[in-house]
Amino acid sequence: MCENTRVFTDVPLKDYTTFKIGGNAERLVVTDDAKTLAREYGGALLIGCGSNLLVGDGGVKGTVIRFCSQRCEPEILSQSSDGAIVYISGAVKISRLSRFAATNGLSGLEWASKIPGTVGGAVKMNAGAHGGDVKSILVFADVLKGEKTLRTDLKELKLGYRTSGFDGAVVGAAFALIKSSARKVCEETERLCKLRSASQPSGASAGSVYKAASGVPAYKYIVESGLAGLRIGGAKVSEKHANFIINEGGATARDVLELMNRIESEVYRRFGVVLVREVKTIGEF
Repeated sequence: MCENTRVFTDVPLKDYTTFKIGGNAERLVVTDDAKTLAREYGGALLIGCGSNLLVGDGGVKGTVIRFCSQRCEPEILSQSSDGAIVYISGAVKISRLSRFAATNGLSGLEWASKIPGTVGGAVKMNAGAHGGDVKSILVFADVLKGEKTLRTDLKELKLGYRTSGFDGAVVGAAFALIKSSARKVCEETERLCKLRSASQPSGASAGSVYKAASGVPAYKYIVESGLAGLRIGGAKVSEKHANFIINEGGATARDVLELMNRIESEVYRRFGVVLVREVKTIGEF
């Protein structure tokens, strides 16, 4: 059941992002209700659960919608001996859908078990890891355009590498998953979780800062530019995985932005490579 809405004014957005950075929202609507989303969406800024996001120190004018849920349950639309099509609200974290799939012996989302973003955000960015991505299993998405929700297929969504070509908020999405055994899916999920934990740093961050450049992971350029461990204010380039910037405590958005600018200019100076950000910036800096 999804129908939970709270409204706040002049609220710190750092409390609603994984980076733990950002000024205040003039008005914040926290909801998992599609009707509320449709009513508030025009002119508002949508942030999902606040991962992959850097909010400016000056905050955000107007309304911000946090479309995020801990309660909405997946729905099996159809199933056969080969697998099932599972539908889920765009407000739910894709990691939760991954756990549902594993419990029910459905393969295809093992790679998503540690991704912090929502289903809506995962579709919008064609999230992926360990060789899997949204595009390879997505059947359709229900996309809010204006006040109308349109069922949109893969061709219309135009999903590419960590990007898409459609406008609007993802209200929900359906995924085609393959029948397996719960034991096998859970084992593979656990294996990928261990790989992720071994290679990625803990701490407050927005995940990977940059996309791969021509198939080369961004962290390689950053390391070879001698930037791993570089610190500005409370923000630091992780030495464990240089494509992560960590808020070590008290970092400002300006600290992070200056660090990103330094990384981008140095990598371009040394290699002629333009790094493209995965992290989205919003608000006043």
